[in-house]
Amino acid sequence: MQAAATNPALQALKDIHTPAVVESWPIAPGYWLILLVSVSTLLFTVIWLKRRIQRSAAKRAALMELERLDIHNTNICVEINTLIKRAALSYLPREDVAGLEGQAWYAWINSQVKQPLLELEKLLDRRYQREPLTPDEAQRLKQITASWLKEALPLTQQKSAQSPLSHKQEQELKC
Repeated sequence: MQAAATNPALQALKDIHTPAVVESWPIAPGYWLILLVSVSTLLFTVIWLKRRIQRSAAKRAALMELERLDIHNTNICVEINTLIKRAALSYLPREDVAGLEGQAWYAWINSQVKQPLLELEKLLDRRYQREPLTPDEAQRLKQITASWLKEALPLTQQKSAQSPLSHKQEQELKC
């Protein structure tokens, strides 16, 4: 220690001072940006999922109700036709769907899917016949209806407006 006190070079040195502790707040602007983007993305995803679940609620309900229908019921054609119309009314205004019957109704149903379901039309048309559907026909009707519900729903105004029939043609078909 004596040597250090007598050495003039060592006497010119100052004491070592430790730097101040680096604080975590405030964080750097880049981290604020990352936090903002992350929270915005999370919020957008939650809102999008919630809307998607709400939009598909009527579709899920229609599919569950279709599963509950008994193929031995003599009114299955009427029930399925009502189910399709009720599902459509869940997404579209009443005036667009409620008044459709017969060929206009079948044309509208087929316009909502890529491939027309002529067998669905044929089986639904049997609801006015005296003879009920056989269990095999009823099962086939349920299968076709399920595929229509899965493909066509959820309906949008744009999708419905792309119907190949104009309102005037629909009125003519109703007569």
